[in-house]
Amino acid sequence: MLEAEAKQKGSPNERSSFGEQDLYPTAVDFLAAEYNVQAFRIDERKSSNAGSSGSNRWLYPDVVGIQSLAQGLNPEVAEAIRASTDRKVKLWSVEVKVLLNRSNVREAYYQAVSNSSWANLGYLAANQIEGVSTLEELRILYGMHGIGLIKLDRENPAESEILIPARERLEIEWAMCSRLANENPDFRNFIKKVRHFFQTGDL
Repeated sequence: MLEAEAKQKGSPNERSSFGEQDLYPTAVDFLAAEYNVQAFRIDERKSSNAGSSGSNRWLYPDVVGIQSLAQGLNPEVAEAIRASTDRKVKLWSVEVKVLLNRSNVREAYYQAVSNSSWANLGYLAANQIEGVSTLEELRILYGMHGIGLIKLDRENPAESEILIPARERLEIEWAMCSRLANENPDFRNFIKKVRHFFQTGDL
């Protein structure tokens, strides 16, 4: 199955006719439809240290999300979860790329590792994944770091799919969240939504 997904679709001109920013809505729609994740775009250019020579691309993921663990459960169970001291949400981090191939896969993967250090679930997402060797490399890297893989379908977001499920971290790294919130208003607004959920149970 993964080998089939690795086959190239479209000409180089077609692949270069859009950029990463065109894929952010696809990622947001897919997470909402398939996993009930409320997702948001994080713009690294808004960071207070935006002049630090591109370092923010290793700090901020492109998309973040909140997934309620009570979603779709019996109302009594959902209320019990909200009232408990256990985890109520999973926080997602997604690094988006147009194309993954043998030449860029390691850099893209380690960017996702760096950007997702605070989250429960970290993913690398791409519209095109070229070559079986690229998927083999992603499997090896997953074994070491646990970052999952999402294949995005820009034309039909519902056809997007998780090819490699992320390895879940049980704890959120709040100290890193604090740093990101201090420096970026988009991430700060995201954390406000997380706080609102903890207070009300409402996404």
